[in-house]
Amino acid sequence: MRAVAVALSCLLSLPASAAGPFGKIVVGNWSGGTFTSDATGAFSHCAVSARYKSGVTMLTSVTADYTWLLGFSKPGWTLRTGETLKLRLVFDRRSTIDVVANIKSPTLLTIAMPAQSALISAFRQGRYLELVANDARYTFALTSTGEMLPALVECVKQSGNVRGPVSPDAPADARSDPQRRETLERDKAARAEKKALLEKTRDLISGKMLACIGREGASMLLTDEKAEVVAKAAMLFCKNDVDALTNATIELIENEEGRPANRGAIREAAEKRVQEVVTAHIIRTRGNMLNKRMAPPKPAAPARPADPAGRPAQML
Repeated sequence: MRAVAVALSCLLSLPASAAGPFGKIVVGNWSGGTFTSDATGAFSHCAVSARYKSGVTMLTSVTADYTWLLGFSKPGWTLRTGETLKLRLVFDRRSTIDVVANIKSPTLLTIAMPAQSALISAFRQGRYLELVANDARYTFALTSTGEMLPALVECVKQSGNVRGPVSPDAPADARSDPQRRETLERDKAARAEKKALLEKTRDLISGKMLACIGREGASMLLTDEKAEVVAKAAMLFCKNDVDALTNATIELIENEEGRPANRGAIREAAEKRVQEVVTAHIIRTRGNMLNKRMAPPKPAAPARPADPAGRPAQML
């Protein structure tokens, strides 16, 4: 999986590299996400890959200006980086397209795939693809390419504001550029300030939600139901507060990681966090109630001795 991630991040050009994936794209047997430039932290491209039984991974990427690439990677290849290689692509055994591939690394080659070309049309509509290079021939089932390509376009539309980390090994001109450095520092400060505000808002909403959970779930606390079951039931009675906390958590995640390509995955993560908070509260409250029930009764305080003169004794 690590080799696939590296190939996806390097799909556009070398030696430039990218960080990611941020968010997640899953369409059929294709998976990937959003990638950012190591040099600037800005959005670089969206890319997905699919691995086949032959050991070859097929990759597809698109940049912000909708430049498309088709790539192939295999750990066992020993290609000569920087050279080109003539290939023949055969779609459904009837449509042949000759291409020139650029070798990006010993195990990765890429092919330009113009947006309005016969190549991208065949790739979108075909059922099978045969890659022929010298004496080697690889066959790929083109599963879900008709749905995968639009998903990449949507990823680009949603990823313009995604920011990634800047590598310490980025070119000196990118790291020493005063304007770039000032922009990065300003963005970092703004994210930190927003994070503090979002965390304060989240904590206020969380307190309100847990108070509601305590009222609505009180009757279920000492039942035999698991804490997770009680939590889900109590959350239904406090739906407005739960939804508010979920939305606040989504904002926090996006502030930390950038706007993802797949917001559904972020919502699922936020909902899971909220449920974990409620479940932990139920477990903690149950423990406190059980401890109180099992605690031995406090002994009665001894009566104070009476003063011989009939006056109450004074305690020093």
